[in-house]
Amino acid sequence: MRIHRFYIETPVSGDTFDIADRDLVHQWRNVFRYNVGSQVIVFDGGGTDYLCMISSLRSLGATLSVIRQTPTEKQKKNIYLCMALVKKDNFELIAQKATELGVSHIVPILCEHSEKRKVNMERLKKIVIEASEQSGRGDIPVVEAQMSIDEVFQKGILPQEKMVLHLEGDTFQKYMSGLNNVYSFAVFVGPEGGFSPKEIAVFKSNNMPVISLGSQVLRAETAAIAISSLLLL
Repeated sequence: MRIHRFYIETPVSGDTFDIADRDLVHQWRNVFRYNVGSQVIVFDGGGTDYLCMISSLRSLGATLSVIRQTPTEKQKKNIYLCMALVKKDNFELIAQKATELGVSHIVPILCEHSEKRKVNMERLKKIVIEASEQSGRGDIPVVEAQMSIDEVFQKGILPQEKMVLHLEGDTFQKYMSGLNNVYSFAVFVGPEGGFSPKEIAVFKSNNMPVISLGSQVLRAETAAIAISSLLLL
């Protein structure tokens, strides 16, 4: 029988610990029909999976006993996916697949050509948690607050190595040829219709290389998944 995996925000401490997340406890009791003696895998984002037995299950909480600890594989690269806002379902797909691949940060970017103007942060964080649970990932990607291109540069949260995807750019292979020992990258992916001339000017003023994935025009979600895969896998 498959043992399901769940993320908990409170760090695991000791061989026995309590769960106070009412939504999670409700899911265990009413969706999975767990009882005392049922086994679950929990992780707190610290790089370890904990196989646990439910020793107490109450309406407002639960108590777990740790059976076994297993370290999860750590991602060697830190990838900041600076993703232009696109249609709701497409953006959620991007967040899900980027999480499964191992992207460390997802930065929603409001662009001039963005069809959607605002992202539901609460739902987005729920999606990346579920994707981490299902993929076996040991941590949860950081979902930054929505911001403009100017704001993301002003905040100074990005690593030194940055790139922007555009049809008229150097090939990915040429760009990566001298970066074998670099492990942190930021990549900007535009909306349907691409970045505006003003936005391209901002990238150029920050001395960012323009990278192309080929001559074919890719949908925004395809480009985001493709560049994440190339950088991580």
